[in-house]
Amino acid sequence: MCIIDEMEKIAEQVEYRGYYYKLSDVVKITTLGLLCQMKTLKEIHFWAIAKPNRKMLFDNFKIRKIPCYSHFVNLFGLLDSNELNKIFMDFFGRLVGEVKGKTIAVDGKTICSTANMQHRSHPLHIASAFVVENGITIGQLAVSDKRNEISAVQSLISLLDIEGATVVADALNCQKDTVKEILTAGCDYVLSVKKNHPNLYEDIADIIDFKINDATEKRLSPLLTATKAEKGHGRIEKRTAYVTHEIEWLNERDKWENLKTIGAISTGKEIRYYISSRILSPEELLLLTRQEWAIESMHWQLDVLFGEDRTTLHEENAQKTLNMLRKVALNIIRSYRDKCDPKSGMVDIMRKSLHDSDVLLRVLEYYGAVTN
Repeated sequence: MCIIDEMEKIAEQVEYRGYYYKLSDVVKITTLGLLCQMKTLKEIHFWAIAKPNRKMLFDNFKIRKIPCYSHFVNLFGLLDSNELNKIFMDFFGRLVGEVKGKTIAVDGKTICSTANMQHRSHPLHIASAFVVENGITIGQLAVSDKRNEISAVQSLISLLDIEGATVVADALNCQKDTVKEILTAGCDYVLSVKKNHPNLYEDIADIIDFKINDATEKRLSPLLTATKAEKGHGRIEKRTAYVTHEIEWLNERDKWENLKTIGAISTGKEIRYYISSRILSPEELLLLTRQEWAIESMHWQLDVLFGEDRTTLHEENAQKTLNMLRKVALNIIRSYRDKCDPKSGMVDIMRKSLHDSDVLLRVLEYYGAVTN
């Protein structure tokens, strides 16, 4: 069973201006168009009504009737984004399967173009959960603006079956209530600490600095350290991790449930501090903090591949729906590339799918196979 088949769970048929259409067909067409790197509903509709694609949609997906563009947009707005989100989270949760030992990155993204929607004073903000090892988004919740991201992340964690995973998040989501939700879900946490928690930040900074600079001090054991050089954006960056499990000197240790490790990552230009419920080695801290960036890459791809921040839809429900379907397309393309075509970029696979429907079908066939 693949995600295209799962879309049949959407309400079967609606009447629109005297004509009957299947809403699931609208979702299928949109998803397939996104896989071919169509960025807007207009581009997707133009792609779908082309004669070869119309035949391909009928032969392979039994889509008999494609509405005109204005009908297509209005039908898209009728889709229930909450219903679609349930299908999305259930399907990709089953696809990823057990996440024990894996890393879940959580973060929010603002869709900048939605600031111009009617009746909104702030742009739409969507919190997502991303399984780093699989490269798959497994859930999201939308909120009115970035100020509500903290509560959205907490609610999202409570909805997901992620027992045994490690949740990584930025400083905004370094919250005591978020820690409780993570632990209740049966997970560990690695959270960035900044000056939004000034006492905790200063305590960790003092302890790490003291241990780094006073090697002769006998009351405290030395820091565990590890260094890794990584190449990115045409330059070599050296990152050094410092870790200690000796946290009895931390004044706020009892306020952060199950806290076992404090640490820091230094690049020479800056130093960032972390707390964790795991007894981490410095090598593990280097890896986990790097993995936190994976969800930022996913957000970047939503903009680069699909132009999300330039979307001109004026209806909130439609924006939520399109955000989900973009993530469906990303999940599919990334999984296919990693397993079947690692030498190609995601853009290359999408372009091949656009110009050759056999490639598009192979991508979907593989994805359907791996879900069984």
